[in-house]
Amino acid sequence: MARATLDYNALTEDNLKDTFWAKVNKTDTCWLWTGKTDDGYGRANLVRGSKVFYLVHRALFAIYNEDIKPNLVIDHMCKVRACCNPSHLRQITISENTKGHIQSGFKEICPNGHFLTGDDAEVYYSMRKPRHGDKEVLHIVCSLCNYPQVAKAS
Repeated sequence: MARATLDYNALTEDNLKDTFWAKVNKTDTCWLWTGKTDDGYGRANLVRGSKVFYLVHRALFAIYNEDIKPNLVIDHMCKVRACCNPSHLRQITISENTKGHIQSGFKEICPNGHFLTGDDAEVYYSMRKPRHGDKEVLHIVCSLCNYPQVAKAS
């Protein structure tokens, strides 16, 4: 698992070798990470000789957007966990992130055009606790592109 105490702000483009970019599938919208994941979020070893894994979206945000401030999380505005496109990422508080997920409700089609409901849907379901919450919520995940749907908290 990637550690939150890592210094993402010390990373540079030099950490992103050809082997890194070979694991990024750049679509018309999202840059989908095809390598190792942790709960749907891409992770990669970016420091040669180290056994430490960085969260890919946080690394690209710090390299291409701005330094990551303490106590803020990186939000995927596209709501695709595997996405690492820096233009789809922003820094927000944990509270803002949680409210955004609850207010978004369910969508019928993921951003990549796959059906999330109905007979043609290729999804899997799970009940799990959010990272910053105590109630279990229903997750519906597109099995084609890893796009998550979170049920409204009741």
